[in-house]
Amino acid sequence: MKNQVICMSFDGEFKRERPEFESIEDAWEYANDLGSKWYFYPFYFVVRGQTIRAAGYGLEVMENRRIKTVAGIFNAASKQPEAEDMDVDSFVQFLTV
Repeated sequence: MKNQVICMSFDGEFKRERPEFESIEDAWEYANDLGSKWYFYPFYFVVRGQTIRAAGYGLEVMENRRIKTVAGIFNAASKQPEAEDMDVDSFVQFLTV
């Protein structure tokens, strides 16, 4: 099984990029070149199958968890009143505190 990139929104919805990569580094290189393609999905993860293998944005605590679990965490956090209108950095801090 190879690595892929997923892009996740604040509410846990995600899009899976089609290319597959041999290494996590190659997947990150691809993710870094996505630009604003997934503007509404600002959180990128490298996955293998249904498991997150690498996370950026200070979300390393999400590594080795299932995509469905992380999506649920994002969804629950986004519904909190204090998370309304947060930017990416503030939301990451909110998730990891």
